[in-house]
Amino acid sequence: LYDIRQSLEDAKRGKILRPLECNRIAKQGRGVKGVQSYMKAAETETPYLDDLCFAFQDVGGLCKEIERCINENDEVMDRASAQLASLRKSIRLCEGDITKEVQRFIASNSSKLMDTITTTRNHRVCVLVKASEKNSVRGFVHGESASGQTTYIEPEGLLALNNKLTSLKGREQDEMERILGELSHLIQQNAVALESNQETFALLDAYFAKAEYAKMMGACMAQIEGNGDHLYLKEARHPLLDPKHAVANTYEIKAPYRSLLITGSNTGGKTVTLKTIGLAACLAQSALPILAQEAILPLFSDIFADIGDDQSIQESLSTFSSHVSKLSYILNHATAASLVLLDELGSGTDPREGESLAVAILDELQNAHAFVLATTHFSALKNYAKKQSDVLVSGVEFDVEAMKPTYRYLEGISGASNAFAIARRYEMKESVLAKAEEIKQAQRTQQDTLMEKLEQELHQAMQERDRLQEQLAQVEQLKCELQIQKERGQREQEKQLKALKEEYRNHVEEMLQSGEAIIQELKALDHEVKPHVVEEIAYRFHSLQEETKPKESTPLQELAIGDRVAIAGMNAQGEIIEMHKNKVIVSINGVRMNTKRSELSLVSKPSKQKKSKEKGYGVQRSTTHFSMELNVIGMQVAEAILVIDKYLDNAILARLSTVRIIHGNGTGALRKGVQQYLKRDPKVEEYRLGGQGEGGSGATVVTLKKRGKAHG
Repeated sequence: LYDIRQSLEDAKRGKILRPLECNRIAKQGRGVKGVQSYMKAAETETPYLDDLCFAFQDVGGLCKEIERCINENDEVMDRASAQLASLRKSIRLCEGDITKEVQRFIASNSSKLMDTITTTRNHRVCVLVKASEKNSVRGFVHGESASGQTTYIEPEGLLALNNKLTSLKGREQDEMERILGELSHLIQQNAVALESNQETFALLDAYFAKAEYAKMMGACMAQIEGNGDHLYLKEARHPLLDPKHAVANTYEIKAPYRSLLITGSNTGGKTVTLKTIGLAACLAQSALPILAQEAILPLFSDIFADIGDDQSIQESLSTFSSHVSKLSYILNHATAASLVLLDELGSGTDPREGESLAVAILDELQNAHAFVLATTHFSALKNYAKKQSDVLVSGVEFDVEAMKPTYRYLEGISGASNAFAIARRYEMKESVLAKAEEIKQAQRTQQDTLMEKLEQELHQAMQERDRLQEQLAQVEQLKCELQIQKERGQREQEKQLKALKEEYRNHVEEMLQSGEAIIQELKALDHEVKPHVVEEIAYRFHSLQEETKPKESTPLQELAIGDRVAIAGMNAQGEIIEMHKNKVIVSINGVRMNTKRSELSLVSKPSKQKKSKEKGYGVQRSTTHFSMELNVIGMQVAEAILVIDKYLDNAILARLSTVRIIHGNGTGALRKGVQQYLKRDPKVEEYRLGGQGEGGSGATVVTLKKRGKAHG
């Protein structure tokens, strides 16, 4: 997208726009469609942005016309008009005639030429003739080379052709100007819609820029309370400070407080606190993100600030005078909807008078119910504020041992100025500092002493709270790490169980394949085979079926190392290798498995199956309670085939002609495997998917052959 406002102004004044300008206007039209498609596809609900997108004006017809006439290289195309296409065709033919004439001339006058190439002079095709031969060539001279050895001559045979080409190109240029004039007139007619779209794009660009800034800086949008008295900034930072080194602080002023008095040492961050809160208020009311995790701010009608030193020789203003002039203006204009920021209130004059003036100013602003944030070093102002129910006294921390500020904001604790400590850091004489300490102690009242002691104890309590919170965070982190390790161990155990189950499943598949081979062997038997052979094969088949079933287990009585046990919920057996109270370690195919005693059971020895006294398949021939349908849902294909084969044998013995096999839909693999088996089973006459009331595609209806035919 481009700023097309100047092009629109030119179009409205009747100026013909260039192809580049027309193309940029067309790109804006394509941008409208692109933004609307983007917002439509977005998953986030954005009602306000949707309103903006709805406000876009449709200029699709204009864009299509521009794109029809001008290509992406900002060139007017042949299809822009029939006249332009005809002229350009004539130009190409004329250029071809010129090329032929030049080749003919060069072939007949090659000895008179410096080179066999041509050049263009004054938009006309010329040949390079030797200076000594220029009088022997009939034509128009267009100049000489810098060396004087070459003369540029337009041969007589090219004069008419060049004239024709020049005329055609002039007409081409006129036609292109006519086309651009029509496009410019069309743009003029759509100028209001295009300007409206430009403004909408500017708004969207600003909103997305704010969002990108908030994302990059970890900022948030403030919640504005129109008539609120709650100011809250969680983990706020000044946007101009390096985020890697800036100390984030949480500030909150809410009822009953309307004022905040910040105390503490020099260079401790008092002024930065004022600027951070004031700038946050300005950003919030400008709809810009605030560098904080969460922000709640009142809606201020005015933001007044007296920060810094504005002394001026020209205006005859001292430091104190500059402060007083600002304070006078603030007191005359501050209201209940004002935010007032005062740095070093009452400084720059006699301390006693300054203290008194500061108390009076703060009292006047309280009467106006303004939001006030002030910094001070005056003890009298601190004592006054502590007696007021609507003034919150806080401080900034100073590390006395390290002799440097921590820039941490301490809510509810007034900070000491630490003037002596800072002076000692800069190597002031100890005798001077000792004398100052004596004077300070002599001037202190008992109330000051008790207040300082109370604040020290409160500060120590807050430090202890911070230490405990830090330890709690470490414990939580350790807890998370232990949970991760536990989950990792569980995943590893599940992985081993999965491997064991897969190994067991593969073993079962192999056994079932062997069973299938036995079935095929049974089916291939000749009628004249001896009965005991049939019984022997049937016995092998039933033994194999029994082997693939989970082994029966007896209730757990006593366990000992070396016992073979089954684990509840698993089709697997193992040997006990270790025992520890209620915990037992079982080796399953070389894999150690931790389990409980209650989940184990001793495995009984498999009992030999009695041979069937009946000839054939050894199946029960009673049909008293034989079911007309078989459910194999959840079985593997190979397992289902074994069950189906036996079921069909029994169905034939029961003299049934039609049965139904229920396999479900699922992935379709079981249905496909069942039907492939039915297709080659000699017992099956035909099969089909179930109809309405028969299970649909989740079941297969099988028509069986008659008994003699099936086994013949």
